[in-house]
Amino acid sequence: MTTDSAERPKSAKKAAQSKSDAERIERASELLGFTFKNTEPLRHALTHSSAKSNKHPSNERMEFLGDAVLGLIVSEMLYRMYPDFPEGELTRVKSVAVSRAVLADRVREMGFAELMYLGKGVRREGGSKLPTSILANLYEAILCALYEEGGLEEARRFVEQDLGPVIQSITSHQFQQNYKSALQHLVQSRSERAPAYKVVSEVGPDHQKEFHVVVSVDGVSFGPGVGRNKKEAEQRAAKAALTELLKEFDKEDDDDDLLEVPVPEDEFDDE
Repeated sequence: MTTDSAERPKSAKKAAQSKSDAERIERASELLGFTFKNTEPLRHALTHSSAKSNKHPSNERMEFLGDAVLGLIVSEMLYRMYPDFPEGELTRVKSVAVSRAVLADRVREMGFAELMYLGKGVRREGGSKLPTSILANLYEAILCALYEEGGLEEARRFVEQDLGPVIQSITSHQFQQNYKSALQHLVQSRSERAPAYKVVSEVGPDHQKEFHVVVSVDGVSFGPGVGRNKKEAEQRAAKAALTELLKEFDKEDDDDDLLEVPVPEDEFDDE
């Protein structure tokens, strides 16, 4: 079929854009370890609301379902992996494992952030920085695409492979007995600073001494934790800090951290 010369520049532009799309979809599929027969859900999952068009909706709705699928899979993993953990400990581990900071880090480390479709207004400082929330939402949207095409089995396979090591790291040395380790994972998933412990008082005779310890996180003190030795007091202070910080981290935080990620320069149309 012949093509009008006036139409050639437009056709060439479409071909270039299609090639770019194909490359992104292929790379995203490789990262997920799954071949998509219908690639539209994956294309939508990579599209931020700033780049949506009439033809390509954003991933906002997919975040909703992806969040639910992620919660189910991680909850099931923890329930089966740690039969001795009480409900409170399971909740704490899950809160860290699916936290916005952890999901954003996984997206950045795997390279999904480089595949996103972003509007020019989101590209801060030449496109080098993206809010944590955008990257975490991308993880949920991509999981939704995998769930839609491959079902729960494929979604579970990916999450177990990707977040399994994170969960094992969080729960190392018996999570319920190592609040210090859990607190460190939680804090360092959102900040480069480590918790700092301080003995504020020692009460009683040497053979029956009671230690009072507080832990500071970004300048805020929690505790005191009280124990028969410093180690026990530190664990109890860490437990108090975990309880409060998980409540705080669960709240919506409008002041997103900006993470360094490379993003492509895209041109979009509403065709």
